[in-house]
Amino acid sequence: MLGDFLSLAISDSRWLITDSQLKEQQHMQTNPWGTIRFTDKVTLITGGASGIGRATANRLAAEGAHVIIADNNTEMAHQTVSQIQETGGKATYIEVDLADDESVTVAAQTVAEKFSTLHALVNNAAILRTGKIEDGAWLPNWEPETAIGLRGWALITQHLLPLLKKEGAAIVNLSSEGGFLGRPGQWVYDAVKAGLVSLTKTMASEFVEYGIRVNAIAPGWVVTEMHFGQAPDPAARKKALEESPITSCIMGRRAGPEEIASVIAFLLSDDASYITGQTLHVDGGRWGMSVGR
Repeated sequence: MLGDFLSLAISDSRWLITDSQLKEQQHMQTNPWGTIRFTDKVTLITGGASGIGRATANRLAAEGAHVIIADNNTEMAHQTVSQIQETGGKATYIEVDLADDESVTVAAQTVAEKFSTLHALVNNAAILRTGKIEDGAWLPNWEPETAIGLRGWALITQHLLPLLKKEGAAIVNLSSEGGFLGRPGQWVYDAVKAGLVSLTKTMASEFVEYGIRVNAIAPGWVVTEMHFGQAPDPAARKKALEESPITSCIMGRRAGPEEIASVIAFLLSDDASYITGQTLHVDGGRWGMSVGR
């Protein structure tokens, strides 16, 4: 009886899978989160070469997505793509400089040439520069920070919208706790992040007719290259940030980028099908902290 069944299965091509399909299935089955929500979905992540962007790329690829890393750091982007491919995932690198309108246009055209549709977009790339109002040190920061972290996000979304409209999609914008706080010397960055909260609501309202949901997250202090990459000993600085306690949030510690990536994945997935126009605070309880704690 079993022999007859096996003979039937082997003779029927519908039962056969290729080596590559088997490897892909094995990769998906070993996903440590036990969730496969993005099979054959195409996702683009700006700033996907490092930090939260890279963690998100790894997470989405592990759940079956074909991830497009849109970044201007070619070396780190190729490292991220290789890392994903080596673990059985799918990833592509497309160079883009969000401060350059022509670069954004070309990047979007390249995406359209390579992919027929886009199912998810993560607007993540940003820079942080400090400068107080009193001495005018903020002035040289205004153009690059707003061009990359606000104008560039709206522009690349605009150019990718035809692909996002094809089958409906989800967008996640990365705001920050800074968009809800007042911090000396960081008003340009914080104003950009506050602006993204408003931009998210506008996108949600404008794109709903196309079956596109748009949400934002406001992370707290996350241990990324932004905070340890330029240190004399980056590895030591990273370890110190991960292990030292903080008093600025209820949980008393900083987040890992993977913890932010998991929330992004949720908002992009069908699990969040009735959520749009929202900003979710992923900050260890900082936003809910009692005054004077």
